[in-house]
Amino acid sequence: MIGDTVDKVISKDKLIQWIDSLRQTYEVVGPVKAADGPAAFTDVDSHSEIVLNNAAWTLPPKDYLLPRTETLVVYNEKSEDEQIRVPLAEDKPRIMMGLRACDARAIAVLDHVYLDGELKDPYYAARRKGMIMVGNVCEDARWSCFCTSVGDPIEWLNDLDAVTTDIGDSVVVTANTPAGERLLSDTSDMSDPSDEQINQKTAAWSKMAALPKRPFADKLAADFLAWDGPIWEKYSRKCIGCGICSYLCPSCSCFDIQDERVGGEIERFRCRDTCQSCYFTRMGAGHDPRPEKKMRVRQRLSHKFKYQQQQFNIIGCTGCGRCVELCPVNLDIRLVLSEVATSE
Repeated sequence: MIGDTVDKVISKDKLIQWIDSLRQTYEVVGPVKAADGPAAFTDVDSHSEIVLNNAAWTLPPKDYLLPRTETLVVYNEKSEDEQIRVPLAEDKPRIMMGLRACDARAIAVLDHVYLDGELKDPYYAARRKGMIMVGNVCEDARWSCFCTSVGDPIEWLNDLDAVTTDIGDSVVVTANTPAGERLLSDTSDMSDPSDEQINQKTAAWSKMAALPKRPFADKLAADFLAWDGPIWEKYSRKCIGCGICSYLCPSCSCFDIQDERVGGEIERFRCRDTCQSCYFTRMGAGHDPRPEKKMRVRQRLSHKFKYQQQQFNIIGCTGCGRCVELCPVNLDIRLVLSEVATSE
């Protein structure tokens, strides 16, 4: 026992058996390797190849908690019994594994958006309810990462139920909560770590905490995003408004709602949307409060680094770097924020 945590160690060749044992009680969700693309967070079955290597690029866990398209209501106008159906996710115990610190923080941001206040989103809540979250310590940062510039990844990991740390041939599993401790007790393949193994774990956590910080780190909490700054025009000229930054962001939460006739029923569904779309804020009468691209570029960054701080006291960006790696015009958010933070 270290503080309020419990450490156990398991050899890597026993990890799959442990995950399989968890599947007997829980629905296990994790980054599963795909044949034709990056690993995506989905249900893990006996044939899945779950990716627990933090050097591998994965799609965000948001894709499970907030599907790209999701049916909200089904209306059958011809039915005499059940005309309206609300398809919520099944209520069952779930574990989400393979989370990075940045993705764990992103789920905290989504929790504020969808679960805070009197009105809670029932579809998100059904998947999130009782979910046990297991994260990994990043052995090495990807070239695009900047988590330490927007927060404390160690603090983010401490908010999880359990955390795994790669120490070579074995993995140290640290339980932070009673739910995490139950996971460690579900297998006989775990044992108490040696002093050397604990030292290896501590070194890995210290290495992650020591990742370099960008010059905007100390200014994120300040009111530094100038409304009329020339930087918005400068970067909007480069942006093509494709929205991939929002679609890949683990904490972006915007969606659109549409109705479609499917067979003999009418489905109301929501689908992923982005504030970078030229139609995103267009109103029914045709007025658009953000008709210029620079306004939409400003909205995205202001929302993440200013408005969400004011509303939830949390930064909406977690420094995962996905938008940096996949932007088709190499518009690096780190350079934008650095320029804004150092400008007078």
